[in-house]
Amino acid sequence: MAGCAGFLTDETSDDGDDPAAATDVATALVEDLANERFERASERFRSDQRSRYGDPGRLERLWLALTTTSGSFEEILETEVTEGQQLRAVEVTAAFDGGDHDCTVVVDDEVQVRNYGLSDEYERPSYVDPDAITTQSVSLSVPDCSLPGTVTTPAAGDDVPGVVLVHDDGPMTADTPRGGTKTFADLAEGLAMEGVATLRYDKRVPACDVQPAEYTLDRVTADDAAVAIERLRNVDGVDPERIVVAGHGLGGRAAPRIADRDGSLAGVVGLAPPARPYPEFTFSQLEYKVSVGSHEWADLTATYETWGDEIDRVRSGEYEPAERLLGKPGAFWDSIGDYDHLGVAAETDVPVLLCQGERDFQVSVADDLEQWDDSFAGATTVETYADCNHLFMPGEGEPVAVAYAVRNNVAEGVVNDIATWVREL
Repeated sequence: MAGCAGFLTDETSDDGDDPAAATDVATALVEDLANERFERASERFRSDQRSRYGDPGRLERLWLALTTTSGSFEEILETEVTEGQQLRAVEVTAAFDGGDHDCTVVVDDEVQVRNYGLSDEYERPSYVDPDAITTQSVSLSVPDCSLPGTVTTPAAGDDVPGVVLVHDDGPMTADTPRGGTKTFADLAEGLAMEGVATLRYDKRVPACDVQPAEYTLDRVTADDAAVAIERLRNVDGVDPERIVVAGHGLGGRAAPRIADRDGSLAGVVGLAPPARPYPEFTFSQLEYKVSVGSHEWADLTATYETWGDEIDRVRSGEYEPAERLLGKPGAFWDSIGDYDHLGVAAETDVPVLLCQGERDFQVSVADDLEQWDDSFAGATTVETYADCNHLFMPGEGEPVAVAYAVRNNVAEGVVNDIATWVREL
């Protein structure tokens, strides 16, 4: 079972009630969620925590994350209590049609719920044999700091092609961990199994100190990708003439700029890159999140209303470089607005592979993929995946953002398609 100490806080008091009482209320909460009694589940929370952690809309989305990933709930398999000062964290392992998942319920000494969250731990995909791959830690020297990275190669083979993995938006480390998922770890090890080397690395944020006024597309994405490309070219056993950049989300949007500046890449892979104007793309994700489920999540609605005012300022350029709007500093909005991604793509005359999940609520076939397909100057291959979300992980039904934390892996078919395309360059 996954650890749950992170759900506990330092409070000084004795432990209060019997642990069995905490287990009872935790299992009752999960049973309420399984039966879609979200208002009743909310009433189990302390009144001063209900709006933050026990909002019915939040609880519904957390439950949808589990069922859209692994199907219908079957039963509670086991519970485990971690003692804290004045609090107990009850980890509940539940069985679903498609697998088991963990959640943590924090209960106070009055047997009221303080918090509920997903607590899956990551598991390596079944298509990866650790004995068949080799990993090497590297450090990328970039201005003002260094970025830890990992080179993953096939255990056997020489002069293999190499792929630099470039992150999506937001702070991320090399594996791109989100609770029970690690998108770049799956891709790196899966590609190594198929004869392709990779380099993944910690993003400049959070690895380095970047001031808001310096938070630009180049600073947090494109510049460091260029360093990573050169580093991979110098890895023993990797063919320097067959280096590809594979960008996920924002990294894919930046990929034409990265390829243009490098001038010698063998190809570009776009993994769900957004093509729409970035303010509209960003706001549309929040619009979707608000619409999910049958219960409003008050905190999400409040953010939506705030962003509704902010997007007009972003469009008009009425902000300072360090001012935060739509979750990002003004410097970012200036830099993304100055970058003609589709125009640069039209001058990118290298082979391109575009991959898109059809259950991706962030990036879509109609609004984004088709624009890219029409823009690139080189030969373009397009692959879509009916059951995959933005992380290229399978599921069913209405996608939810919090599903990114539920234990899952990049679909093997996605890995195989990328590997086959890269090997044929």
